[in-house]
Amino acid sequence: MSLRGKAAIVGFGELPTARFLPGRTTYSILAEACGIAIRDAGLRKDDIDGLVTRGEDIGVLGLLEYLQLRPEFCEGVTMHGASGAFSIELAAAAIHAGLASNVLCVLGGTRDGELGGVTPASRRQVVRPSIGGEWDVPFGPVIAANGNYGLIKQRHMYQYGTTDRQFARIAVNQRFNCLTNRNAIFTGQPITVEDVLNSRYVNDPIHLLESVMPCIGGGAVVVTSAERAKVLPNPPVYILGAGGSAATHDLIWQNTGDITVTPVVRSAPRAYHMAGYGPKDMQFAEMYD
Repeated sequence: MSLRGKAAIVGFGELPTARFLPGRTTYSILAEACGIAIRDAGLRKDDIDGLVTRGEDIGVLGLLEYLQLRPEFCEGVTMHGASGAFSIELAAAAIHAGLASNVLCVLGGTRDGELGGVTPASRRQVVRPSIGGEWDVPFGPVIAANGNYGLIKQRHMYQYGTTDRQFARIAVNQRFNCLTNRNAIFTGQPITVEDVLNSRYVNDPIHLLESVMPCIGGGAVVVTSAERAKVLPNPPVYILGAGGSAATHDLIWQNTGDITVTPVVRSAPRAYHMAGYGPKDMQFAEMYD
């Protein structure tokens, strides 16, 4: 089944990223982003009959209660860094299959993961019944992803001869791209390669300025069918190709292949094939880890 041109993004909402937002919960942040996206699409909340959000740390059912939605289709995705892109692919698939008409995709949250009425302390008492919960969390790499990324970077440098300076250039370029974005947390704060290399190690060979900074924010989009998109106020952003559901493992030590290779080697060709375009046709690319 091809999703090419079957659905489109017609509304968008984003909150400015911040280091702290005292008194805000994840649900309140997501609700604000949803409201912006729905209004931007020229729709009402009652028009929304689908909801997709991150599954493992937000909870789609709790969020729909908070938003007071009664969707015909709802799903919580658990694809880590690919959750945002995959939520749009899933929304397009649901619309194409006739399961929903207007799907709201939303992600974001607070730094401590606090939900409506659920404190971080209570969340820490829960150990998921999984390999990760039993072994990786208490005995695995350091907190967050830097432990894993340190292993990946070290292997990449060994295997391909990549240099620390080349990796630093990635951080510099990413910072450059956000300098004039009013919603970015590092607006107007450039860095140099030397800044990155001189910043302290958080997990050798990962430097502080190569690391994701904990922050707060939220974003939402409204996806609808290509037919409905034609009568809404914004020019539709049609979804031409998708391949975001490719995966190989959850925990890095469960990877039986090369840790320098990600599932994008499978998902990208699928997306290109569906869209009818190739890498040389691309005029804009946005990367995530």
